[in-house]
Amino acid sequence: MANGDPIQVIAGFSLTNRWLLYASLMLTPAQALSGVGSQAPTNIGFLAYNYYQQYLWYTAAKSKQIHALALLPTYLDLIYAVTYLGGIPAGNVPMGILLGLGTAGLLLMNTITAWIALKTNLPEGDGVYQFFFFGWRTLSKGWRRLMTMWQVFDTLTVVVAVIGSIVLGVIIPLNVDEDDVDDSEFKTLRDTAIFWGSALVLVCLGWPLILWIELIVKRNNIVSETDMIAVYLFVAQVAAMILPGIVGFIWKKLSGLFHWRERAWTRKEVEPRGSLAK
Repeated sequence: MANGDPIQVIAGFSLTNRWLLYASLMLTPAQALSGVGSQAPTNIGFLAYNYYQQYLWYTAAKSKQIHALALLPTYLDLIYAVTYLGGIPAGNVPMGILLGLGTAGLLLMNTITAWIALKTNLPEGDGVYQFFFFGWRTLSKGWRRLMTMWQVFDTLTVVVAVIGSIVLGVIIPLNVDEDDVDDSEFKTLRDTAIFWGSALVLVCLGWPLILWIELIVKRNNIVSETDMIAVYLFVAQVAAMILPGIVGFIWKKLSGLFHWRERAWTRKEVEPRGSLAK
């Protein structure tokens, strides 16, 4: 299959789109910490990007324009049950509930897509789709039975994650106060999360997923055009995550400068009056 003609699938699964998908996954810890105690909607970009990703997966599976990538939603269902929870933290309960419900919707969408791919796309791949599992394997009815069992487990996990996402949307804002957010250790942890968090996700979850996806794409000779809307939404996700912190830092510095100048002017006005009194 790898030496055959390229298999064109629906736009949105090009190398660029895939690496943005991996990058979004790596940013999960930074995304979560940016929302803790924040009154700004830092996680809205995260939800917007991932909702569009789920739309692409659903459309591709529904229209059967996904080919061997239909092997992936079941794997992603398990990964997302953990990483999507990073989009929940917020600084107030109404925003937390909104993000919790949004996260629950994402989890359900991916589960629906996974079942569609399993029931309508994978049967067409028997004897055709190839994937790596301790050596190269070709999809068959036996492998599909195994994936069905895997998807049942994923679905049960997602049910728990859906309930947990709504509960976390309420619990996190109620249990985090300004003192926690202003703590220097928390600030250091949050400000460096892009680096240590990305490395943590890559080591614990990311590299097997990335390797498996790229091997499937290469082995089955899959090609796709770049979906630019996904690119723009990823940029918006990163901007929504980091801009509130940058603006807050600048505002704090400017406020300190204004207060310093105000105190300086006050001293200048007081000192001459004091000298005249003498």
